[in-house]
Amino acid sequence: MKRILIMPALLLALGMARAEDGDTSKTNLGEELGKVKGQVEGLNESYLETKTTVDNLSKLKVGGYLQGQYQYTDSSGAPTKAGGNFAANTNSRMMIRRGRLKTTYQGVNSKYVLEFEALPTGVSLKDAEIELDEPWLKTFSLIFGVQDRPFGYEIGYSSSSIETPERSRFEQAYFNGEKDLGLELVMNPGSDMGLLQYINLKAGAFTGMGGNVDEVDGDMDFIGRLGFKAPITEINMELDGGLSLYKGSVRNNSDTTFNWGDTSFTRTLGHRLEQVDRTVYGVDAQLYYDIPVIGGTSLRFEYEWGTVPGTSGSGSPYVPTTQIGPNTGSAIGAPVLWNRNISGWYVTWVQNLGSQLQGVVRYDVIDPNTDVSGSGIGKAGTGTGVADVAFSTIGFGGIYHWSGNLKFVAYYDIVTNENANFPAFTDAAKTKANPLAVWNSDLNDNVFTFRAQVKF
Repeated sequence: MKRILIMPALLLALGMARAEDGDTSKTNLGEELGKVKGQVEGLNESYLETKTTVDNLSKLKVGGYLQGQYQYTDSSGAPTKAGGNFAANTNSRMMIRRGRLKTTYQGVNSKYVLEFEALPTGVSLKDAEIELDEPWLKTFSLIFGVQDRPFGYEIGYSSSSIETPERSRFEQAYFNGEKDLGLELVMNPGSDMGLLQYINLKAGAFTGMGGNVDEVDGDMDFIGRLGFKAPITEINMELDGGLSLYKGSVRNNSDTTFNWGDTSFTRTLGHRLEQVDRTVYGVDAQLYYDIPVIGGTSLRFEYEWGTVPGTSGSGSPYVPTTQIGPNTGSAIGAPVLWNRNISGWYVTWVQNLGSQLQGVVRYDVIDPNTDVSGSGIGKAGTGTGVADVAFSTIGFGGIYHWSGNLKFVAYYDIVTNENANFPAFTDAAKTKANPLAVWNSDLNDNVFTFRAQVKF
Protein backbone atom coordinates (compact mmCIF):
# COMPACT_ATOMS: atom_id res chain seq x y z
CA MET A 1 0.00 0.00 0.00
CA LYS A 2 2.83 2.38 0.80
CA ARG A 3 4.53 1.54 -2.52
CA ILE A 4 1.32 2.40 -4.37
CA LEU A 5 1.19 5.83 -2.66
CA ILE A 6 4.91 6.57 -3.12
CA MET A 7 4.94 5.98 -6.91
CA PRO A 8 2.35 8.67 -7.76
CA ALA A 9 4.16 11.10 -5.50
CA LEU A 10 7.47 10.44 -7.27
CA LEU A 11 5.82 10.78 -10.67
CA LEU A 12 4.18 14.04 -9.56
CA ALA A 13 7.47 15.43 -8.26
CA LEU A 14 9.29 14.40 -11.44
CA GLY A 15 6.65 16.07 -13.56
CA MET A 16 6.85 19.27 -11.55
CA ALA A 17 10.63 19.24 -11.86
CA ARG A 18 10.40 18.78 -15.64
CA ALA A 19 7.87 21.57 -15.82
CA GLU A 20 10.20 23.85 -13.88
CA ASP A 21 13.07 22.90 -16.17
CA GLY A 22 10.88 23.68 -19.16
CA ASP A 23 9.99 27.10 -17.77
CA THR A 24 13.65 27.86 -17.13
CA SER A 25 14.59 26.85 -20.68
CA LYS A 26 11.86 29.08 -22.04
CA THR A 27 13.11 31.94 -19.89
CA ASN A 28 16.72 31.48 -21.00
CA LEU A 29 15.66 31.28 -24.64
CA GLY A 30 13.68 34.47 -24.27
CA GLU A 31 16.64 36.20 -22.71
CA GLU A 32 18.95 35.05 -25.50
CA LEU A 33 16.49 36.21 -28.15
CA GLY A 34 16.26 39.55 -26.38
CA LYS A 35 20.03 39.86 -26.41
CA VAL A 36 20.22 39.03 -30.12
CA LYS A 37 17.48 41.54 -30.85
CA GLY A 38 19.37 44.20 -28.89
CA GLN A 39 22.56 43.43 -30.77
CA VAL A 40 20.75 43.68 -34.11
CA GLU A 41 19.17 46.98 -33.12
CA GLY A 42 22.57 48.19 -31.93
CA LEU A 43 24.11 47.25 -35.25
CA ASN A 44 21.29 49.08 -37.04
CA GLU A 45 21.89 52.19 -34.95
CA SER A 46 25.63 51.93 -35.57
CA TYR A 47 25.02 51.50 -39.31
CA LEU A 48 22.68 54.48 -39.40
CA GLU A 49 25.23 56.60 -37.52
CA THR A 50 27.97 55.48 -39.91
CA LYS A 51 25.74 56.14 -42.93
CA THR A 52 24.94 59.62 -41.64
CA THR A 53 28.63 60.32 -41.15
CA VAL A 54 29.51 58.99 -44.60
CA ASP A 55 26.67 60.97 -46.21
CA ASN A 56 27.89 64.15 -44.51
CA LEU A 57 31.49 63.50 -45.51
CA SER A 58 30.42 62.89 -49.12
CA LYS A 59 29.02 66.43 -49.12
CA LEU A 60 32.28 67.87 -47.76
CA LYS A 61 35.12 68.52 -50.18
CA VAL A 62 38.60 69.61 -49.18
CA GLY A 63 41.02 70.97 -51.74
CA GLY A 64 43.72 73.51 -52.29
CA TYR A 65 46.95 74.30 -54.04
CA LEU A 66 50.50 75.44 -53.40
CA GLN A 67 52.60 77.69 -55.63
CA GLY A 68 56.36 77.83 -55.16
CA GLN A 69 58.46 80.02 -57.45
CA TYR A 70 61.85 81.49 -58.33
CA GLN A 71 62.10 85.02 -59.76
CA TYR A 72 64.86 87.13 -61.31
CA THR A 73 64.73 90.84 -62.17
CA ASP A 74 67.09 93.30 -63.89
CA SER A 75 68.07 95.36 -60.84
CA SER A 76 68.19 95.04 -57.07
CA GLY A 77 65.13 96.34 -55.26
CA ALA A 78 63.06 96.61 -58.44
CA PRO A 79 59.42 97.65 -57.87
CA THR A 80 57.10 95.10 -59.43
CA LYS A 81 53.56 93.79 -59.53
CA ALA A 82 54.87 90.25 -60.08
CA GLY A 83 54.43 89.21 -56.47
CA GLY A 84 55.54 92.42 -54.75
CA ASN A 85 58.70 94.56 -54.78
CA PHE A 86 62.11 92.92 -54.51
CA ALA A 87 64.17 93.52 -51.38
CA ALA A 88 66.58 96.47 -51.56
CA ASN A 89 69.76 94.45 -52.02
CA THR A 90 68.67 91.56 -54.19
CA ASN A 91 67.47 90.92 -57.72
CA SER A 92 66.48 87.25 -57.26
CA ARG A 93 64.32 85.40 -54.78
CA MET A 94 62.48 82.19 -53.93
CA MET A 95 59.02 82.43 -52.42
CA ILE A 96 55.74 80.68 -51.68
CA ARG A 97 53.41 82.82 -53.76
CA ARG A 98 50.14 81.21 -52.70
CA GLY A 99 49.11 78.40 -50.38
CA ARG A 100 45.37 77.77 -50.20
CA LEU A 101 43.23 75.30 -48.27
CA LYS A 102 39.54 75.27 -49.18
CA THR A 103 36.61 73.38 -47.69
CA THR A 104 33.20 73.21 -49.39
CA TYR A 105 30.05 71.67 -47.93
CA GLN A 106 27.30 71.02 -50.47
CA GLY A 107 23.81 70.89 -48.96
CA VAL A 108 20.50 70.21 -50.69
CA ASN A 109 19.87 73.81 -51.70
CA SER A 110 22.85 75.47 -50.07
CA LYS A 111 26.62 75.57 -50.10
CA TYR A 112 29.19 76.72 -47.56
CA VAL A 113 32.77 77.67 -48.42
CA LEU A 114 35.71 78.41 -46.14
CA GLU A 115 39.18 79.07 -47.60
CA PHE A 116 42.44 80.11 -45.94
CA GLU A 117 45.77 81.38 -47.23
CA ALA A 118 48.82 79.97 -45.43
CA LEU A 119 52.14 81.74 -46.14
CA PRO A 120 55.41 82.16 -44.25
CA THR A 121 54.13 85.61 -43.26
CA GLY A 122 51.00 84.20 -41.61
CA VAL A 123 47.52 82.76 -42.12
CA SER A 124 44.63 84.82 -43.48
CA LEU A 125 41.01 84.31 -44.49
CA LYS A 126 40.33 84.32 -48.24
CA ASP A 127 36.74 83.08 -48.63
CA ALA A 128 33.85 82.62 -46.22
CA GLU A 129 30.60 82.17 -48.16
CA ILE A 130 27.06 81.01 -47.50
CA GLU A 131 25.15 80.24 -50.70
CA LEU A 132 21.40 79.62 -50.80
CA ASP A 133 19.89 78.24 -54.03
CA GLU A 134 16.20 78.55 -54.88
CA PRO A 135 14.79 75.05 -55.61
CA TRP A 136 12.02 75.90 -58.08
CA LEU A 137 13.56 77.48 -61.18
CA LYS A 138 17.10 76.47 -60.16
CA THR A 139 18.24 79.81 -61.54
CA PHE A 140 18.79 82.22 -58.65
CA SER A 141 21.20 82.13 -55.72
CA LEU A 142 22.06 84.41 -52.82
CA ILE A 143 25.64 84.51 -51.57
CA PHE A 144 26.67 86.20 -48.35
CA GLY A 145 30.18 86.60 -47.00
CA VAL A 146 33.72 87.24 -48.19
CA GLN A 147 33.73 86.44 -51.92
CA ASP A 148 35.02 87.48 -55.33
CA ARG A 149 33.87 90.90 -56.46
CA PRO A 150 31.48 90.35 -59.41
CA PHE A 151 33.37 92.66 -61.74
CA GLY A 152 34.87 91.75 -65.10
CA TYR A 153 36.30 88.40 -66.09
CA GLU A 154 39.76 88.21 -64.55
CA ILE A 155 38.78 88.81 -60.91
CA GLY A 156 36.70 85.64 -60.71
CA TYR A 157 39.26 83.53 -62.60
CA SER A 158 40.93 81.22 -60.07
CA SER A 159 44.56 81.97 -59.21
CA SER A 160 45.27 78.25 -59.67
CA SER A 161 43.95 78.27 -63.25
CA ILE A 162 45.01 81.65 -64.64
CA GLU A 163 47.75 81.18 -67.26
CA THR A 164 49.85 84.21 -66.29
CA PRO A 165 51.64 84.35 -62.92
CA GLU A 166 49.60 87.39 -61.84
CA ARG A 167 46.49 89.26 -62.86
CA SER A 168 46.67 92.53 -64.81
CA ARG A 169 48.19 95.62 -63.21
CA PHE A 170 44.78 97.35 -63.29
CA GLU A 171 43.14 94.54 -61.32
CA GLN A 172 45.99 94.51 -58.80
CA ALA A 173 45.81 98.28 -58.37
CA TYR A 174 42.05 98.76 -58.06
CA PHE A 175 40.69 95.34 -57.04
CA ASN A 176 43.65 94.03 -55.09
CA GLY A 177 42.96 90.70 -53.40
CA GLU A 178 39.83 90.18 -55.53
CA LYS A 179 37.66 89.73 -52.40
CA ASP A 180 35.10 91.86 -50.56
CA LEU A 181 32.44 91.36 -47.92
CA GLY A 182 28.87 91.60 -49.13
CA LEU A 183 25.58 90.11 -50.28
CA GLU A 184 25.35 89.01 -53.92
CA LEU A 185 22.48 87.89 -56.16
CA VAL A 186 23.39 85.40 -58.89
CA MET A 187 21.21 84.55 -61.89
CA ASN A 188 22.43 81.63 -64.00
CA PRO A 189 19.58 80.10 -66.07
CA GLY A 190 19.85 76.48 -67.19
CA SER A 191 19.57 75.01 -70.67
CA ASP A 192 15.79 74.59 -70.25
CA MET A 193 15.23 78.35 -69.97
CA GLY A 194 15.27 79.11 -73.68
CA LEU A 195 17.16 82.24 -74.73
CA LEU A 196 17.66 83.18 -71.08
CA GLN A 197 20.28 80.43 -70.81
CA TYR A 198 22.67 82.73 -72.69
CA ILE A 199 22.38 85.53 -70.09
CA ASN A 200 23.86 85.60 -66.58
CA LEU A 201 23.99 88.17 -63.82
CA LYS A 202 26.04 88.73 -60.68
CA ALA A 203 25.33 91.82 -58.60
CA GLY A 204 25.23 92.91 -54.98
CA ALA A 205 26.06 95.30 -52.17
CA PHE A 206 29.58 95.25 -50.70
CA THR A 207 31.42 97.11 -47.98
CA GLY A 208 34.08 98.37 -50.37
CA MET A 209 36.72 97.78 -47.70
CA GLY A 210 38.30 94.73 -49.33
CA GLY A 211 38.46 91.26 -47.75
CA ASN A 212 37.03 90.49 -44.33
CA VAL A 213 36.93 94.09 -43.07
CA ASP A 214 34.00 95.73 -41.31
CA GLU A 215 32.24 98.70 -42.88
CA VAL A 216 33.26 102.00 -41.26
CA ASP A 217 31.94 104.73 -43.54
CA GLY A 218 28.26 103.76 -43.46
CA ASP A 219 27.79 103.43 -47.23
CA MET A 220 27.67 100.20 -49.21
CA ASP A 221 29.07 99.91 -52.74
CA PHE A 222 27.28 98.32 -55.70
CA ILE A 223 29.23 95.86 -57.86
CA GLY A 224 27.67 93.97 -60.75
CA ARG A 225 28.30 92.23 -64.05
CA LEU A 226 25.75 91.36 -66.76
CA GLY A 227 27.22 88.58 -68.88
CA PHE A 228 26.36 86.64 -72.02
CA LYS A 229 27.34 83.41 -73.78
CA ALA A 230 27.13 82.94 -77.54
CA PRO A 231 28.09 79.41 -78.62
CA ILE A 232 28.72 78.97 -82.33
CA THR A 233 28.80 75.19 -82.38
CA GLU A 234 28.94 74.86 -86.19
CA ILE A 235 32.57 76.02 -86.19
CA ASN A 236 33.56 74.93 -82.64
CA MET A 237 33.60 78.53 -81.37
CA GLU A 238 32.12 80.38 -78.41
CA LEU A 239 32.02 84.09 -77.62
CA ASP A 240 31.45 85.20 -74.01
CA GLY A 241 31.50 88.65 -72.49
CA GLY A 242 29.98 91.13 -70.11
CA LEU A 243 29.44 94.67 -68.88
CA SER A 244 30.50 95.59 -65.35
CA LEU A 245 29.87 98.47 -62.96
CA TYR A 246 31.41 99.46 -59.64
CA LYS A 247 29.42 102.31 -58.09
CA GLY A 248 30.34 103.43 -54.61
CA SER A 249 31.94 106.07 -52.46
CA VAL A 250 34.50 106.51 -49.73
CA ARG A 251 34.40 108.81 -46.72
CA ASN A 252 36.95 111.61 -46.62
CA ASN A 253 38.44 111.71 -43.13
CA SER A 254 40.35 114.92 -43.86
CA ASP A 255 39.11 118.38 -44.84
CA THR A 256 40.95 118.53 -48.16
CA THR A 257 40.64 117.02 -51.62
CA PHE A 258 42.66 117.46 -54.79
CA ASN A 259 40.99 117.36 -58.21
CA TRP A 260 42.58 117.72 -61.63
CA GLY A 261 42.15 121.10 -63.25
CA ASP A 262 43.38 122.17 -66.66
CA THR A 263 47.08 121.47 -66.14
CA SER A 264 47.49 120.54 -62.48
CA PHE A 265 45.80 119.28 -59.33
CA THR A 266 43.83 121.94 -57.49
CA ARG A 267 43.17 121.94 -53.76
CA THR A 268 39.72 122.49 -52.25
CA LEU A 269 38.72 122.68 -48.57
CA GLY A 270 35.59 121.98 -46.57
CA HIS A 271 35.15 118.31 -47.44
CA ARG A 272 35.41 116.74 -43.98
CA LEU A 273 33.33 113.51 -43.75
CA GLU A 274 32.01 113.87 -47.28
CA GLN A 275 31.44 110.76 -49.38
CA VAL A 276 33.72 110.92 -52.40
CA ASP A 277 32.59 109.14 -55.58
CA ARG A 278 34.31 105.91 -56.64
CA THR A 279 33.05 104.62 -60.00
CA VAL A 280 34.59 102.09 -62.38
CA TYR A 281 33.12 100.71 -65.63
CA GLY A 282 34.24 97.60 -67.45
CA VAL A 283 33.69 95.64 -70.64
CA ASP A 284 35.16 92.20 -71.33
CA ALA A 285 35.05 89.52 -74.03
CA GLN A 286 36.45 85.99 -74.40
CA LEU A 287 36.71 84.08 -77.65
CA TYR A 288 37.23 80.30 -77.61
CA TYR A 289 38.04 78.31 -80.73
CA ASP A 290 39.21 74.77 -81.34
CA ILE A 291 41.86 74.89 -84.06
CA PRO A 292 42.02 71.56 -85.92
CA VAL A 293 45.16 69.49 -85.23
CA ILE A 294 46.79 72.22 -83.06
CA GLY A 295 44.26 72.48 -80.22
CA GLY A 296 42.08 74.97 -78.38
CA THR A 297 42.79 78.68 -78.40
CA SER A 298 41.49 81.50 -76.20
CA LEU A 299 41.58 85.26 -76.85
CA ARG A 300 40.54 87.50 -73.95
CA PHE A 301 40.07 91.25 -73.74
CA GLU A 302 39.10 93.56 -70.91
CA TYR A 303 38.91 97.36 -70.68
CA GLU A 304 38.16 99.37 -67.52
CA TRP A 305 37.87 103.09 -66.82
CA GLY A 306 36.47 105.43 -64.19
CA THR A 307 37.23 107.77 -61.30
CA VAL A 308 38.89 106.57 -58.10
CA PRO A 309 40.05 108.59 -55.08
CA GLY A 310 43.56 107.68 -53.92
CA THR A 311 46.34 109.48 -52.09
CA SER A 312 49.29 111.57 -53.23
CA GLY A 313 51.58 108.53 -53.28
CA SER A 314 49.16 105.85 -54.47
CA GLY A 315 46.45 105.68 -57.09
CA SER A 316 44.93 102.59 -55.49
CA PRO A 317 41.53 103.15 -53.83
CA TYR A 318 41.73 104.88 -50.48
CA VAL A 319 40.02 102.87 -47.73
CA PRO A 320 39.22 104.60 -44.42
CA THR A 321 40.18 102.49 -41.42
CA THR A 322 38.94 104.71 -38.58
CA GLN A 323 35.34 105.51 -37.69
CA ILE A 324 34.87 109.29 -37.42
CA GLY A 325 31.80 110.85 -35.83
CA PRO A 326 30.20 114.11 -37.03
CA ASN A 327 31.57 116.10 -34.08
CA THR A 328 35.02 114.56 -33.71
CA GLY A 329 36.79 116.45 -36.49
CA SER A 330 39.20 114.93 -38.97
CA ALA A 331 41.19 111.86 -38.08
CA ILE A 332 44.72 112.68 -36.96
CA GLY A 333 47.04 112.06 -39.87
CA ALA A 334 44.16 111.18 -42.21
CA PRO A 335 45.35 111.04 -45.83
CA VAL A 336 44.20 113.77 -48.17
CA LEU A 337 42.19 112.39 -51.10
CA TRP A 338 43.37 112.84 -54.68
CA ASN A 339 40.72 112.15 -57.33
CA ARG A 340 42.05 110.68 -60.58
CA ASN A 341 40.50 109.52 -63.84
CA ILE A 342 41.87 106.08 -64.59
CA SER A 343 41.89 103.43 -67.33
CA GLY A 344 43.43 100.08 -68.13
CA TRP A 345 43.16 97.15 -70.52
CA TYR A 346 44.73 93.87 -71.49
CA VAL A 347 44.67 91.30 -74.28
CA THR A 348 45.62 87.68 -73.53
CA TRP A 349 46.16 84.88 -76.02
CA VAL A 350 46.37 81.29 -74.77
CA GLN A 351 47.13 78.46 -77.18
CA ASN A 352 46.99 74.74 -76.37
CA LEU A 353 49.78 72.76 -78.01
CA GLY A 354 48.73 69.18 -77.60
CA SER A 355 47.36 67.80 -74.35
CA GLN A 356 50.07 69.02 -71.94
CA LEU A 357 51.62 72.24 -73.26
CA GLN A 358 50.23 75.77 -73.46
CA GLY A 359 51.68 79.01 -74.78
CA VAL A 360 50.52 82.40 -73.48
CA VAL A 361 51.10 86.03 -74.54
CA ARG A 362 49.61 89.10 -72.85
CA TYR A 363 49.77 92.85 -73.42
CA ASP A 364 48.72 94.85 -70.37
CA VAL A 365 48.30 98.65 -69.96
CA ILE A 366 47.39 100.79 -66.94
CA ASP A 367 47.06 104.59 -66.79
CA PRO A 368 46.40 105.80 -63.23
CA ASN A 369 45.84 109.39 -64.40
CA THR A 370 44.47 109.83 -67.92
CA ASP A 371 44.66 113.65 -67.64
CA VAL A 372 48.46 113.83 -67.65
CA SER A 373 51.25 111.85 -69.26
CA GLY A 374 54.98 111.74 -69.90
CA SER A 375 56.78 115.02 -69.36
CA GLY A 376 53.77 116.48 -67.55
CA ILE A 377 54.36 114.12 -64.60
CA GLY A 378 56.68 115.54 -61.97
CA LYS A 379 56.62 119.01 -63.45
CA ALA A 380 56.82 121.72 -60.81
CA GLY A 381 53.44 123.07 -59.69
CA THR A 382 51.36 120.21 -61.10
CA GLY A 383 51.14 118.18 -57.89
CA THR A 384 51.83 115.01 -59.86
CA GLY A 385 54.03 112.15 -58.68
CA VAL A 386 54.91 108.50 -59.08
CA ALA A 387 51.24 107.53 -58.54
CA ASP A 388 50.44 109.15 -61.92
CA VAL A 389 52.94 107.12 -63.99
CA ALA A 390 51.46 104.75 -66.58
CA PHE A 391 52.82 101.26 -67.37
CA SER A 392 52.64 98.84 -70.27
CA THR A 393 53.74 95.20 -70.02
CA ILE A 394 54.38 92.52 -72.61
CA GLY A 395 54.42 89.07 -71.05
CA PHE A 396 54.95 85.68 -72.64
CA GLY A 397 55.64 82.15 -71.47
CA GLY A 398 54.74 78.50 -71.46
CA ILE A 399 52.88 76.09 -69.19
CA TYR A 400 53.63 72.38 -68.95
CA HIS A 401 51.00 70.18 -67.32
CA TRP A 402 53.08 67.33 -65.89
CA SER A 403 49.96 65.60 -64.57
CA GLY A 404 46.41 66.40 -63.57
CA ASN A 405 47.54 68.15 -60.40
CA LEU A 406 51.10 69.34 -61.16
CA LYS A 407 52.14 72.04 -63.61
CA PHE A 408 55.21 74.20 -64.32
CA VAL A 409 55.13 77.79 -65.57
CA ALA A 410 57.95 79.80 -67.17
CA TYR A 411 57.04 83.42 -67.87
CA TYR A 412 58.81 86.70 -68.68
CA ASP A 413 57.42 90.23 -68.16
CA ILE A 414 58.88 93.17 -70.12
CA VAL A 415 57.70 96.29 -68.25
CA THR A 416 57.81 99.83 -69.64
CA ASN A 417 56.91 102.97 -67.69
CA GLU A 418 56.18 106.51 -68.84
CA ASN A 419 59.22 108.81 -68.81
CA ALA A 420 58.37 111.47 -66.23
CA ASN A 421 59.88 114.92 -65.71
CA PHE A 422 61.05 115.03 -62.10
CA PRO A 423 63.77 117.63 -61.36
CA ALA A 424 67.16 115.92 -61.46
CA PHE A 425 68.75 118.35 -59.00
CA THR A 426 71.10 117.49 -56.16
CA ASP A 427 70.64 118.47 -52.53
CA ALA A 428 72.43 121.38 -50.86
CA ALA A 429 75.43 119.24 -49.99
CA LYS A 430 75.74 118.06 -53.61
CA THR A 431 75.89 114.49 -52.37
CA LYS A 432 72.57 112.92 -53.23
CA ALA A 433 70.52 112.96 -56.43
CA ASN A 434 66.75 113.32 -56.32
CA PRO A 435 65.54 109.68 -56.05
CA LEU A 436 62.43 110.43 -58.12
CA ALA A 437 64.61 111.23 -61.12
CA VAL A 438 64.92 107.49 -61.84
CA TRP A 439 61.36 107.70 -63.22
CA ASN A 440 62.53 110.04 -65.98
CA SER A 441 63.61 106.93 -67.92
CA ASP A 442 62.52 103.34 -68.13
CA LEU A 443 63.23 101.32 -64.97
CA ASN A 444 65.13 98.06 -65.05
CA ASP A 445 62.21 96.03 -63.71
CA ASN A 446 61.63 93.17 -66.15
CA VAL A 447 60.87 89.93 -64.28
CA PHE A 448 61.36 86.24 -65.08
CA THR A 449 59.21 83.77 -63.11
CA PHE A 450 59.53 80.01 -62.87
CA ARG A 451 56.71 78.43 -60.88
CA ALA A 452 55.68 74.96 -59.80
CA GLN A 453 52.07 74.44 -58.71
CA VAL A 454 50.56 71.38 -57.10
CA LYS A 455 46.79 71.16 -56.74
CA PHE A 456 44.72 68.68 -54.78
